[in-house]
Amino acid sequence: MKEIKNKKGISVLIFFLSFGFAGLVSSQTPVTLQEAIDIALKNNRNLKNEKLKTEYSKVLIRSALDIPQTGLTVDYGQINSALTDMKFGFSQNIAFPTVYRKQKNVYTEEWKKSMLNVSLKEYELKKAVSLTFYNILYGKEKEKLLQETLKLYTDFLDKASIRLKVGESNILEKTTASNQKSAIEIQLKQLQQELSVLGYQLQWLLNTDTDFLPDDQKIFHGGIKDELNLHPAIQVLQQQKNISEQQIALEKAKMLPGLQLAYNLNSFGGMGADDKVYSSVPQFHSVQLGVSVPVFSGGHKARIQAAKIAESVAENDMMNTEFNLLNQLKKVKNIYKTNLDIVARYESSELKNADVITETAKKQFLAGEINYLEFVILVNQAVALKNSYADAVWKLNQSAVELEYLTLNP
Repeated sequence: MKEIKNKKGISVLIFFLSFGFAGLVSSQTPVTLQEAIDIALKNNRNLKNEKLKTEYSKVLIRSALDIPQTGLTVDYGQINSALTDMKFGFSQNIAFPTVYRKQKNVYTEEWKKSMLNVSLKEYELKKAVSLTFYNILYGKEKEKLLQETLKLYTDFLDKASIRLKVGESNILEKTTASNQKSAIEIQLKQLQQELSVLGYQLQWLLNTDTDFLPDDQKIFHGGIKDELNLHPAIQVLQQQKNISEQQIALEKAKMLPGLQLAYNLNSFGGMGADDKVYSSVPQFHSVQLGVSVPVFSGGHKARIQAAKIAESVAENDMMNTEFNLLNQLKKVKNIYKTNLDIVARYESSELKNADVITETAKKQFLAGEINYLEFVILVNQAVALKNSYADAVWKLNQSAVELEYLTLNP
C-alpha cells in the first residue's frame, strides 16, 4: 500500500511540474513574486500588444466624422442653347449630424472596452506569473526533499556495504539499499528536467533572458474578499453591453434623412433674359439643397434588430460570467480554508513527527535494534509525511492565487 501511494505521489508531482523550470545554474538571479509581476507587466509581449490595440481604438474615434467624398463635375457643350457653354459644379452628401455623434459614441465605448481588456490581461498575467512562481518553489521543495533522502540512502548504502563485508548482513540488504538510492536518483533527474522547462515558462511570461530564481516564499499571502463587482471579466462584458446599446442608437440614427448640398457655376452665352449679351465665361451661380430619404429601409430595420439581439447576448454573457465566478469563489474559499488548516496541522505536529521518526530509525538501526527492512519502512513513512506537506503547501498556494485573482485584492 505504501508503494502504491509513493508511485501516486510521483505521478502527481510529474503532472504538476509539467510546465518546467529555468535551468539550475549558478548564475540564477533571485526574484520575489512582486518583482516578477512588475517585470512581466513591463515586458510581456501579449500585454504590449493589447495596449497597442487600445491606441488603435483611441485613434479610431477621430474617424467617426466620416463624410463621403466631394463630387466635382465639369460640363462643356450645348447646355443651355445652340451656343457652347461650360458648367462647373460640386456636390456633397452628408448624414444627419446625429449619425456622426452616435458613431463617435460607439467608437468611444469600444475604446473603453479595449482599456478594460488591458486590465483583464494584466490580471491574467499576474495569475500566470504567480502560479508559475509557486510551481517552481514547489519543485524546489521536492528537490530538497529528494536530495536529503538521497543522502540518507547513500550513507546507509555505504554502511550496508561494510556490514556485508564483515558478515553482519546479507546481499539482500545491500541490494535493497542500492535500489532505493537509484530510484531516488532517477526521480531527482526527472524533477530537474521538468524544473528547467518551467523556468523557460517564467522567462517567457517576463519576456526576459535573465535566469530568475524565485525567492524562498513558501506560503502565498493574500486576503479574502467576497466582492466580484470589480472583476475585469465582468467589466469587459458590461462594456460590451454598453457598446451594443450605442450600436442600437447608431442604427436608429441612420434612419434619419441624409443631407445634400450642391453648388454650380454656369455660363449662358448669347442674349440673356435682361436683354444683355453674355459671353461663354462662367459667371452664373446656383445652389442646390436636398435630402435623401430611406424609402427602402428593410436593411436598416434588420440591423437595428440584430443590434438588439447582440445587446441581449452581451447581457446574458455578463450574467452567466458573474454567476460562474460567484460559484467559483465559494468553491475556492472552501478549498483555501481547508488547505490552510491542513498546512497548519502539518507544521504543528506532522513535520516534527517525521523528524523524530527519521532520527529514531537511524539510531535504532545503527544499534541493531531494527533490521534494514524496518528501517526502510520507517524512513519512507517520514519521507511520505514531508512529501505530503510539500503537496499541501502547493495546493494552498494554488487556491490562494486563484482566490486573489477572483477577488482582485491589491
